[in-house]
Amino acid sequence: MKRILVTAIVFSFVACNQTTTSESGGQAARDSAATSVQPTTAAAAGPGRRDTVTIKGLLYDAAEITEAEYNKVPEIKPDTSEAVNIRTAAGKVRRSGDSLIFRLENGQEKALVNNNKTDGDDYVEYTYNAYLPAIQSWLVFHAGYEWYAYDLVSARTGEVISTIGIPQFSPDNKYFICSNTDLEAAFTQNGFQLYEVLAEGKVQLLQDQDLESWGPETIKWKDANTLFALQHYYVHNDPEMRENTRFVRLTPRH
Repeated sequence: MKRILVTAIVFSFVACNQTTTSESGGQAARDSAATSVQPTTAAAAGPGRRDTVTIKGLLYDAAEITEAEYNKVPEIKPDTSEAVNIRTAAGKVRRSGDSLIFRLENGQEKALVNNNKTDGDDYVEYTYNAYLPAIQSWLVFHAGYEWYAYDLVSARTGEVISTIGIPQFSPDNKYFICSNTDLEAAFTQNGFQLYEVLAEGKVQLLQDQDLESWGPETIKWKDANTLFALQHYYVHNDPEMRENTRFVRLTPRH
């Protein structure tokens, strides 16, 4: 059985407001991240640069920080033991052989069933990670043959949304970002996704960004306008294409 455990590569992202957002929604967006600056050119903040990142015209600068500074900012990081995670699920999640079963709020059940007896493209295995109250959803690690994802299973409806990484929420829980790095193998998406949290735990994808010569292992909010990230990157013109890492702080350029 072949599965990818990709070591990561860099960061990038930033919450932004849609033009259709209401006045109150716009204020919520500004509480999570700045929302308007003059547009920048692709050369100034392209997908191959590691010192800036742009989302819908908003430019953030990256400045190196220490690992200790980075570690002070909390993040969602599930226990590696599914049994431990299930014990914290208040009886709403159980494992029965190859089936991972969820008891929904409407009394029905939702089952995700492993197919791990094959080395083919139909290989699939689900591992329970955590419950995310901000979006009323369970987080599940979804492993394929040569790829992986993280599924969000709605506790209300059983609907499943697939993301590229573990959600990290803004301080006001109005947004979350998922990131993943896969520079070398490229079996999974190298980049980030930004979601807005709507009413009743529903979510809306705002940005789905591929990156090129760098990638984000984890991106998380330090405060409403500042993001911390673990950045993986290649140095241009390095013949050995060695992967480098650094911790960075992302702040909006004024």
